[in-house]
Amino acid sequence: MMRRTHGAKHYHHPLVGDLHFSYESFQVPGDTEQTLCVYNVEPDSATTEALRLLTSWTAPQPTRAPQSPS
Repeated sequence: MMRRTHGAKHYHHPLVGDLHFSYESFQVPGDTEQTLCVYNVEPDSATTEALRLLTSWTAPQPTRAPQSPS
């Protein structure tokens, strides 16, 4: 069986719309049961901006150190 090792993937996210990725997959040396898939986006693309927006919604907010009394 021939496996695809690279190509394009398109997904539609209900909040940010269409996302476009290029991907490559690699067999893990010594373990034919595992495949590593790497997804990339074009810099400054609409997908990059959509992923930044999604990340900002889920990123933990930094905690502030308690203020010392003056």
